[in-house]
Amino acid sequence: MPSKPADRLGDETPERTERTYGAWSQAEENDEQDFLEAHKTAVTVQNKLQALHPEKFEAHEARKRSAASRVGGRNRPPPPERYTGPHLTAPWTLEQADALLDFFVQQPSTGADLPHVSYMEEVLAEGIELFKAMPSVMKIPVPTPDSGATLIVVGDTHGQLADVLYIFSVHGPPSPVNVYLFNGDIADRGPMACEIVLLLLTYKLAVPDSIFINRGNHENSDINERPAKNGGGFAAEVRSKYDRETFHLFQTFFCALPLATVLGDECVVVHGGLCRLNPTVEQMRAVSREMQCPDMPLTLDETILFDSLWADPAADGEPAGSGRGGVCYSFDEVATSKFLTLNGLSLVIRSHQLPPKQRGYMLHHSNKVLTIFSASNYCGVCANHGSILILRGGMSEVWEYRAPPMDVLLAMWGESKDARDKERAKRVLALKKKSATLGMADIALAQIRTTRWGGHTKERRVSIGSLYGRGAARSLILSDLVPDESKRGAVAGMEVSIVRALKERICLHRADLLRLFHRADKSGSGLLSLGEWQGIVERALGVPVDWGLHASQLVKIEAPSRADGRKDAVDFVRSLERYQIRLHEGYAGWQANVLSRVYSKLLESDLSIESLKARFDANRDGHVTAREVLDVLLSFDLALATPQLERALLWMNMSEGSRFEASTFISQLYVMCHDGASARSPPDGPNRIAAAADSAGAGDATARPSGESERGVRAAISGGSAKGAGSAGGAAHGASSSASDTAEYSMVHLSDGSRMDGVEYVSTLLTHLVDTDKDGELSQAELTAVSQHLWAMIDTDRDGYLSYDEFANAIMRLLQDDALKGIAPLQLRATSLSREHALHLARRIDVCNTGHICFLEFLPLFISINRREGTALHGSNSALIQHICTHIYQQQHALTKAFQFFDKDEDGMIEPSDFVLAVAMVGEVISKGQKAAEPFTHEQIEILARHCPKAESGQINYNAFLSAFVVVDMANHP
Repeated sequence: MPSKPADRLGDETPERTERTYGAWSQAEENDEQDFLEAHKTAVTVQNKLQALHPEKFEAHEARKRSAASRVGGRNRPPPPERYTGPHLTAPWTLEQADALLDFFVQQPSTGADLPHVSYMEEVLAEGIELFKAMPSVMKIPVPTPDSGATLIVVGDTHGQLADVLYIFSVHGPPSPVNVYLFNGDIADRGPMACEIVLLLLTYKLAVPDSIFINRGNHENSDINERPAKNGGGFAAEVRSKYDRETFHLFQTFFCALPLATVLGDECVVVHGGLCRLNPTVEQMRAVSREMQCPDMPLTLDETILFDSLWADPAADGEPAGSGRGGVCYSFDEVATSKFLTLNGLSLVIRSHQLPPKQRGYMLHHSNKVLTIFSASNYCGVCANHGSILILRGGMSEVWEYRAPPMDVLLAMWGESKDARDKERAKRVLALKKKSATLGMADIALAQIRTTRWGGHTKERRVSIGSLYGRGAARSLILSDLVPDESKRGAVAGMEVSIVRALKERICLHRADLLRLFHRADKSGSGLLSLGEWQGIVERALGVPVDWGLHASQLVKIEAPSRADGRKDAVDFVRSLERYQIRLHEGYAGWQANVLSRVYSKLLESDLSIESLKARFDANRDGHVTAREVLDVLLSFDLALATPQLERALLWMNMSEGSRFEASTFISQLYVMCHDGASARSPPDGPNRIAAAADSAGAGDATARPSGESERGVRAAISGGSAKGAGSAGGAAHGASSSASDTAEYSMVHLSDGSRMDGVEYVSTLLTHLVDTDKDGELSQAELTAVSQHLWAMIDTDRDGYLSYDEFANAIMRLLQDDALKGIAPLQLRATSLSREHALHLARRIDVCNTGHICFLEFLPLFISINRREGTALHGSNSALIQHICTHIYQQQHALTKAFQFFDKDEDGMIEPSDFVLAVAMVGEVISKGQKAAEPFTHEQIEILARHCPKAESGQINYNAFLSAFVVVDMANHP
């Protein structure tokens, strides 16, 4: 059943906040699950391309080896004289690292340059050598109670530099007596992961035992390549600040990072969690880790690597099983106990997950597993607290916080300058003496209780695995935070993100949803109850939809008058039509071209109306089924993939098992004819596609123009020179027409003094004639009447075609009809429309130049179909385009990998022929994986490549192409 209605928008009750935060967390996990699924396809595509083009693969690998082997940025020129950023060179010192920390705190206000690429690469190269020498599992001591030293475990930071700077400002920068362990996921989502890595490595190079780093699942090339909104972003960050070579160097560094760290003899710190094979720590230590994370782990080493980065603890009381994505592992309390017993440990510390209730930590499995998450106000919307684990003086404390904005942090930094300078002197002395002294963390800790950015805290102790030996007190101090004012407004921000994610998932699953909706709609009304709609959406999307929070933003409840008195009815077709994946208008030509080819193929058959009915109604029972229609459309060779036709039929309400009267179905061909005619440019005529787009803004063929816009499209598409005649009247007209006559005959003078294009006039006139309720739009019943009555009235010789004479005679009769004069609006009363005008218009409507008008040329004259009843009709052609757009959008990761394979210069540009090969390979892999026909045809891919904007070199910018696909809510884009 739907959840109860939401609180008023903006109300941030505890219940609403918790529900919204939970939904946001679920959406984030869905992003990572989607990545794992998409990555399987990407790997298959890469493997196939490598097999087909081994020389290209080797060239790529050689470039990566070159980047990885470069040491110290020696191939990079030095910074220019105008450079205002920091200077970083060996020998590495603590003073140099502290200066970099000061620089990053002040850089937003000073506008100084980012660290130069030569410095970044030199630090990365030195860091790679350091970490490569380490085992896959590090072991570091826990500070003894009398040492005065501190060890701090930091969880996910995800490019949020402000969190790192705040932690360092409060607890002191890294030093021999203030040691930090960062537990992975430094990269992605946030915009400043480069700065975090550089800062940590600079301290690591100065004082090797002051910084330790575990690898996270986001320290991986494939997930880095995803857009930030889908959980990636690091590749784009590096390439925007540096270049592709630096990105390769980062990947080498990530692969060198250890998988886990053992603290003392009691605790293991790992980013994701425990391995499904329950290895010993020694087996983990021996893992060969210098590889990208596999998509499907097979060997022991691969499984340990994968689970260390991706595993999650199962909820308390639940058994172990598959976690996010089918290949992921969730370990239960039994597995936790087995691992700890096997390895003589008492606690697992991990990160990887956003804790519930906007907290920065979470306890699992009878307090044997602790999650630490350090990115506060995650992604700028969550208003959650971050946390760190502090081990000092024989005690362990989880400290929660909210990092302040950078301007506040800068002010705090300036106020504490004197204390920092004194502390730095102590740290330098400690480094010289190699002994433990009191660290800045002890001084700053007293301050945190009063800063408003830390929140108000109280302490409690819980039983937990000991970190200080088996005889020590087994307790952990946890801070309970009272919500502070900085959380205000978070709900609205999270809800925007949640609704955006849900709209995207509805787009990606719209074909499955439509099929399920039709199956549930037993009455054929096109309506489902709110509960039915919600249940189907939840099952298809695999996520709960909190109706109380998201209802008004996702779907419209129909008025009782529309829903036979029901108060909770949803028009399911309209609910899906609302969300579309659109391609930027710069690429719109391909969409028009695809639709025009469909229409052209239909017209080539030049069938009479009776032949058309007989073609679809093969058994002559007066009805057509979805199977019959699909078989006939396939026989037309429409240059459409089978899945595209199947989806088009669904949008025409032809679900499996449905039957239509043959005459009713023929009227449904309206949409293929209308939209196809609007896009079609006959080979012997002028290019009308561009004219239509310019005059009516109809470049995007998925749009449904209305009013003046649609009439403009109709006029622009129908305009053009006269063609050869196929009747006596047409011949006479053709022989007597001059260029000036042709222009004159193309226009009709109206009684109000204005002029209208002739074909537009006929379209408006005929539409008005059959619009029986005079609401300005045609219902499906009214459109069916066109095929049954109006055509029969005009086709006087009953041959199934309209000769030019028949058409002209009908138009002249209509204009002379007293009844029509009585109902036609003033603007439809022509003052100058001769028989020669009418014959000329007939020639223009005969776009195939056959000498007569067939029914499929006649149908597009009816320009306005009722959107209430005709959504499905208009949706069928949209479905053809949406099918292609959805598959491209859904497979962006695989397409990125395929495009990169052909990108020999790694500059984001490829040849059109390689573009076609890459898209075709992804389509082939999809079809084999789903055991279905390929999602798009080779011809469609070639059309797409031809219409992609090109650089001067003639190449396609594939990053621009992929970013041109966006999810659009048509409720906001009429």
